[in-house]
Amino acid sequence: MKALMLDALRGLRSRSAATAVAVGGLMLALAVCLLLALLALALAATDPSIPEPERVVMLDFRGNPPGQPSGWFTASPVSFADMLKERQVPLDLISRASEEALTVRMQGTLQLVRVRAADPGLVALMGLKALHGDLLATLDRRDAIAITPALARKLWGEVPLAQVLGRSFDSRGKVYTVTAVIPATDPRSPLGQQDAMVGFELVGRDLVGNIANEEGLKAIYLVNGRVYARLRPGGSAAPIGGWMREAFMANPLYAQLPADWKTGPGGAVREAAYFRAVTLTQLPFEGDDNGLRWQLLGAVGAASLVLLLLAAINTMNLQAASLLQRQRETALRRSLGADGRQLLRLWALEALLPLLLSAGGALLLAWWAAPAVAGWMGLATNHPVADPLPAQALAGLGLAVLVLLPLTLALPAWLALRRAPAPALQGRTASEGPWGRRLRQALLTMQLSGALLLLSLTGVMAIQYHHLLHVDRGFATHNRLVLSAMVEPGFVPKLDALVAAIGQHPAIRHWGFSSARPARDSQGQTELHVSQTEHKQVLRLTVVSTGFFDTYGMKLLAGSLQTGSGEGRLVIDAKAARSLGFATPQAAVGAQLRGGGGWLQEGHALRRVVAVVGDVKQESARDAAMPQAFLLSDEPQWDLTVHGPDLPALRQALEEIWKAHGPPLLKIVATADEQLADAYRLEEKLTTLLAAVSLLAVGVAMLGAYALVADTLRRRRTELVLRRLHGAGHADIARQVVAEFRAPLAVSALLTLPLAAWLGQLYLDGFVDRVGIETGLAAPLALASALTLLITALAALRHVRQALALQPIEALG
Repeated sequence: MKALMLDALRGLRSRSAATAVAVGGLMLALAVCLLLALLALALAATDPSIPEPERVVMLDFRGNPPGQPSGWFTASPVSFADMLKERQVPLDLISRASEEALTVRMQGTLQLVRVRAADPGLVALMGLKALHGDLLATLDRRDAIAITPALARKLWGEVPLAQVLGRSFDSRGKVYTVTAVIPATDPRSPLGQQDAMVGFELVGRDLVGNIANEEGLKAIYLVNGRVYARLRPGGSAAPIGGWMREAFMANPLYAQLPADWKTGPGGAVREAAYFRAVTLTQLPFEGDDNGLRWQLLGAVGAASLVLLLLAAINTMNLQAASLLQRQRETALRRSLGADGRQLLRLWALEALLPLLLSAGGALLLAWWAAPAVAGWMGLATNHPVADPLPAQALAGLGLAVLVLLPLTLALPAWLALRRAPAPALQGRTASEGPWGRRLRQALLTMQLSGALLLLSLTGVMAIQYHHLLHVDRGFATHNRLVLSAMVEPGFVPKLDALVAAIGQHPAIRHWGFSSARPARDSQGQTELHVSQTEHKQVLRLTVVSTGFFDTYGMKLLAGSLQTGSGEGRLVIDAKAARSLGFATPQAAVGAQLRGGGGWLQEGHALRRVVAVVGDVKQESARDAAMPQAFLLSDEPQWDLTVHGPDLPALRQALEEIWKAHGPPLLKIVATADEQLADAYRLEEKLTTLLAAVSLLAVGVAMLGAYALVADTLRRRRTELVLRRLHGAGHADIARQVVAEFRAPLAVSALLTLPLAAWLGQLYLDGFVDRVGIETGLAAPLALASALTLLITALAALRHVRQALALQPIEALG
């Protein structure tokens, strides 16, 4: 074995250049695949402190009001906890959890504290621990709170955590006593990040958030938290949806739902909602955000496998070329008694060593890059991705090496063992023959196809992403700054001095308050509105000030924004006017609508339409645009947008005004352009990752083309010189060399372009707002074809020049 190892090392040293090319290509491809595997494992992981997470379920809810069906919320009304307990279903530790908020003055600034309201049963269910104090007793008390070390440091500085117990702080006049210190939440926990925990006794009384009152605790159609439970031994999550449905329909509040929610055509029973239970091990794969993230990883993962296949083909090509050049050496070994098995062992070891070197380099590269890539993907800094390296990733890397070894060795070894040793010993080494040439062309076709496919899809996604940022949404984002105050929902202090200063500053041309950021918040409040002619329409409702429309450059079609003051004034967009049955925008002005009902039911609040603006879309490009309504309010909202011709001057002005007249609140300032880009961050990441993989695939394809033309020049050296002697010109010689690429380029285009067009169309079909076919598909495919042709020409250029410089004496001598 030692002799075999030394023999293999000597062979690799003599072919160091080819070995380095093979190792480098495979290392990059394996590193990309390993990095994606690490991210996938991190996203799929569950908090290890939770006992038996496969037996812990989360109750899920999907609303189904007429004309407005929703997706699965991965949340539900918290009232299901009490409903299932009352029905004594076979579940243990049924517990509620809800995201709430407190505003606390810390270091002279009012800051938002994220609070997790929870039932005591959640402690055992989720394996929650306290660093100091009693968490279970805390959740049983109404005046107690558990805080994290980070919040303790913000409140009282660097004090021993044990001394925090018994201390109090106030939030808007209410006092909370610290009775426990809890560790920071594991980023893999389904509970999410939090600064503090309280019991549900506080919910609806003192906290402001998802549940504002006692009615919210009992609501059956208000998705305001999560309900968890533990399956009993042998139990299954499958029947839980049925238990939830029975409890839902037996609740007295079910009778108050609109009749058309519960009754279909012909009096048939209609499902007003759907229910299910999801185990914690399944939860990372559920929900729209998680679904899109897994689509991203899946798409880039498929591209990475293509890259790995291309790198393996390159390695196979280099191995075949190496064994072809070593025909005399192989013949000598066989004449000295080496049989096929011994030769295979040597060649396998020669192939295995670069594979192991590639795998080791890939492991180090992925481990080094994992934290940066995970942060770029939006994972928390303390989310364990590659430290320590998961055993599944190491096993997968080992399996990849075991698969690549026969894949890269089998065909070259078979071709080498078919050669008769006698001619080689006489100095007459054989060429690959026509089938060897065709095989190389077939392998190059696969490489060009992979590069062309990835380039095409990258182009489609890049053009669609550009379209998303520039499509007309009925409002402008350029030269707009948005200041978002970090406060509890519903609590915004008086800002009279701030408003006066903003209106007088010369750098600010327009300004306006709003309850949502049009460029960023793709999900918003919806309400059913009914016109005087009984037209009913669900409108997306945003509370704004009168200056909001000029600030975002919305086009006024009819009415006036300065009509009166006070509440009840409504501005709608043209879509809403059409949906409510008005023939023209002008016809809608002055009409009275009824709204304000909960759960998309009819309300009694009277609102008069004072103006109509052009069509506005605040929804994501993946969703259809809803009819929009803007409720005018004289009260400040938590989002302030300012507009001016000079963005740096605008930013400076906003900072100076806030410092002088703003309340002591934390704030976030961003341009509206940045917020729009952030709304499509997933599309940007997918395009960026795919572009990176595409560039690597292009490099691999160039190596394949370079190897093919080098082999062509070696095999046809004498033929090319003879053609030159018989009068062939430079163009004739170049055509002979380039002819090797005709078939691979043509076949790769015929096979790949239809597939790329189909996959590109599938991607575009996921958007309501999408670029046109000519721009979104035809142009990227044409550009990718041109780039593929260019990289092939660049790869062949050096050897074409060598062919043109051939002298008869050096080829025929």
